[in-house]
Amino acid sequence: MEAKESLERDWSSLLPELLNLIVRNLTEISDFVRFRAVCMAWRSSTTITDLLPQFPWILECHNFLKDDLRFYSIHFGKTYSIHAAKSLGKWLIGLSINYIKIFDITRQVLSLLNLLKDHEIPIPAYDCDKYPYWKGPWQNQMGVQMLCYGPAGCRNPKLVFYHLDQNNWSELIIGSDYVNCDITNCNLFYLDGMLFIVLRDTGVTKVMDVSTNTPAYIIPPVEGYSTKGTEYIMAASGDILRVFQYCDPSADLRQYCFIIHRLHINESGSVCWVEVDNIGNHALFIDMNGGFVLRACDFAGIKRNCIYNLTKMRMGIWEAASCSVERIDIETGAREQFPYPLKKPRGWFVPVL
Repeated sequence: MEAKESLERDWSSLLPELLNLIVRNLTEISDFVRFRAVCMAWRSSTTITDLLPQFPWILECHNFLKDDLRFYSIHFGKTYSIHAAKSLGKWLIGLSINYIKIFDITRQVLSLLNLLKDHEIPIPAYDCDKYPYWKGPWQNQMGVQMLCYGPAGCRNPKLVFYHLDQNNWSELIIGSDYVNCDITNCNLFYLDGMLFIVLRDTGVTKVMDVSTNTPAYIIPPVEGYSTKGTEYIMAASGDILRVFQYCDPSADLRQYCFIIHRLHINESGSVCWVEVDNIGNHALFIDMNGGFVLRACDFAGIKRNCIYNLTKMRMGIWEAASCSVERIDIETGAREQFPYPLKKPRGWFVPVL
C-alpha cells in the first residue's frame, strides 16, 4: 500500500524550492518548455526569464517559407522542427540574432518574426514609392534595423534606420561630401548608433553618427589590405572588432582563415586597427551572411576566444555544396569540426522564448 501511494503522489504539489532547483538544471529549451507544460503549478513556478541562454542553432530552410522550419544544435546534436504559421507563404530575407526577417510579397510588408513565439513585428513603410530592402549583413542588432529604399543597384538610395523601441525612423544622408562613395561598393555596419562604411576598393572605413547625421572619424585601412575576402565589423563589450575572413590558398581543401583587429584610439585622438589574437571572454559566430558576438560565460558550451564558423563549401563545378561547421581557437589556430546532418544551412540563430 505504501508503494502504491508513493506512485500516485501528486507531482503538482512539489515544493517551489525543489522546482527551482530542477529548472536551474534544464539547459535545453525543449526540456524547459516540457517542464512548464506539466501542470499549472509547475508553469507558475517559473518565468520565461528562467530559461538559461541557449547555444545558437543553425537554421535550415529555403528562400520561400512553405513548411515547418528546421534547426540543428551542434551543442546537443539535435534537430528541431518548429511550425511558425506566420512565416508560411513569406520570403526569408535575413536573420537578426533571434528573429528572422521575412517579406510578404502580396502585402509588400517587411517583418521581424520570433519563430518560437510566432510573434510578428511589421516594419511600417517609410517610402511607399520605392522598394525597401535590408542592407548590410543579415545579423543586425535587434533594436535598430537598417534598410535602404531605392531601385536595385541605385548608387545613392535612402539609407534609413527603424528604431523598434521608439517606433520611428531616422534617415542618413549618404550623398554628402564626407561619404562621397557608391553605396553599392561599400560594406555597411551599424553598431551602437554609429554607421561604419567600409570602402571595398581601398579598405578605408568612414564612420558617421546616425543620431546627429554627422561624420565621426575615418579609419585608415589595415596593413596589407586585400579585397579577396569578406569583412565584418562587430561590437564586443565596448570594443569594436574588424574580422576578415579569407580562403587559405595553401590548404589542400577549402579552408577559411580569420584575421581580427580591434579599433584603437590613440592619445592624439587618431584611430587605427590593431591586430589581436585574444578577444577575451567572447566568441564570434559567423556564417555566409554576417556574424555576431556572444559572451562565452553567459552560455553553456561556448568556448571563449573562439570563432564558430558556418560556411557552404563546393569542391567542384559538378559537386553539390556541402556544409562546414567548425570552431577555431583564435590564439592557437586549432580547429574542431562538428557534424551537421542538414542540407541547406542559412545561418546562426539564437533561440529565445
